[in-house]
Amino acid sequence: MGFSNTLRHFPKKISQELVDYVRDEVFLESRYLFVYKKKGIQYGYCSHCKKEYITNTYPKSGLAHNQETVCDKCNSVVTVKSAGRGRKNLYAVAYVVWYEKSLVNPEAIVARGMIVSRDYQDFRNTETQYSTVSYYTFEPGYSEQWVYHGWRNEWAKLKNIRSEITGTMLYKSTFVSHDSVAAAVKGTPFQYSTWEYYKELHDREDLVHFFSLAARYSCIEYLTKIGFRKFIEAKIIGLRTYGAINWNGTTLEKVTRLSKSELKQLRREPVIPTPELLFVYQTLRKHGLTISFEQAFSLDDSFIEVAQKLSEPLDFVTKYTLKQLAKSPLSYRVGSSVIRDLRDYWEEAEELGFDLEKEHIKYPNNLQEAHEDTTKRIKVKVNKELNEKINNRLPALNKRSFSYGQLHLRPAASSLELFEEGKQLIHCVGRYATRYAEGDTDIYVLRHNASPDKPFYTLEIQRNVVVQCRGFKNRDMTKEVAAFIEAFKETKLTKRKNKLSA
Repeated sequence: MGFSNTLRHFPKKISQELVDYVRDEVFLESRYLFVYKKKGIQYGYCSHCKKEYITNTYPKSGLAHNQETVCDKCNSVVTVKSAGRGRKNLYAVAYVVWYEKSLVNPEAIVARGMIVSRDYQDFRNTETQYSTVSYYTFEPGYSEQWVYHGWRNEWAKLKNIRSEITGTMLYKSTFVSHDSVAAAVKGTPFQYSTWEYYKELHDREDLVHFFSLAARYSCIEYLTKIGFRKFIEAKIIGLRTYGAINWNGTTLEKVTRLSKSELKQLRREPVIPTPELLFVYQTLRKHGLTISFEQAFSLDDSFIEVAQKLSEPLDFVTKYTLKQLAKSPLSYRVGSSVIRDLRDYWEEAEELGFDLEKEHIKYPNNLQEAHEDTTKRIKVKVNKELNEKINNRLPALNKRSFSYGQLHLRPAASSLELFEEGKQLIHCVGRYATRYAEGDTDIYVLRHNASPDKPFYTLEIQRNVVVQCRGFKNRDMTKEVAAFIEAFKETKLTKRKNKLSA
């Protein structure tokens, strides 16, 4: 459809409801009382109610510039501005997304993204300006978006629906009227789409991705109602769903690829359905393994990838992993941790000359204890060449040093420190010295500020991704450490723009 056909869906005039919303919500904090004196009497002009009055109820000195007060006429909270001062920068602007019913298709809804602004230079003649920069149309089976390209002075249709609040409007305050959404969807197929559950989704508050998804897939409503919200959130945000959902399925069983009995079992178990959980469960089921959803949750999505690289039967490796998770819950909280330790154990065992052809050696009854034993047996010699290479890497690695709360993180200073780290924490980081020196992996040591020389946790990073963080006897992260690592990733590893208000 052409742009002219798209415009047929939209009212030609701005509705009074939109005008009221912008006035009462968007620019609620942009109400001013401009004051001036005439023959010693102070007057005030309210930008909201546009009424002028003598401020004689105030002290003789009158209202002061930037003082907060209440308009005598409309009772609005206003900021006092001296009319005699320049107002070049007294300018309010925001991005508003407003939903309405289509004027063409009774089953369709539309939305427009607008820049709204108020310039107070001529405070007695200030009017709100509306400039539409994006038009959205959503109807069952179809959605489209047109955006304005100012540099070419033309409208263009996008291939995929996008949100302007994370793009061209990133640095503007954003407002979305949920009342307008409720009014627009009423009486349409979108009325029961469950949009209310997703209106606070970070960077997706304008709901355009949700309605694009709801227009395309009819299963959105009942997936939400049976607790599969994480799948829809992932789809909206653009995260992986692992092919775990058949979005075009005609029944709940076909959509989730689960039988009725499995769906009942899922409801009984203390887990939240996620794409990762369903992916693990479905993959293991294809390999003939029967497990609970709770067990699948403990294995995590990374487990499938790392386990399949072992070239061992997946069902056997899975059973072994579940056994180790039960034996050492403090050290192993997810399946991928078991597999990484198993690979390290095999390397150490091979170096020590163990016969890995024997199953009881290859798959020890207690992996944690066996791994600790092989780690103790291996001595990492202090290598001058390795230390020189590590020392050459430190200036770049130090850029990711990080402090947060009572903890700080820095790169390991030498192969000797790695050996002592592994020795005191009883884990295998000492064997990573060569890989660390060669730049194949990055090793950081986590310390309490009060005990900067005492090993606490060791962090491994590869390709800007945290691979593992282990404490004493390979124990997984505490809540304190996990919070620190999240803050570290957010600050040092993730390129993210902060939304700023204009």
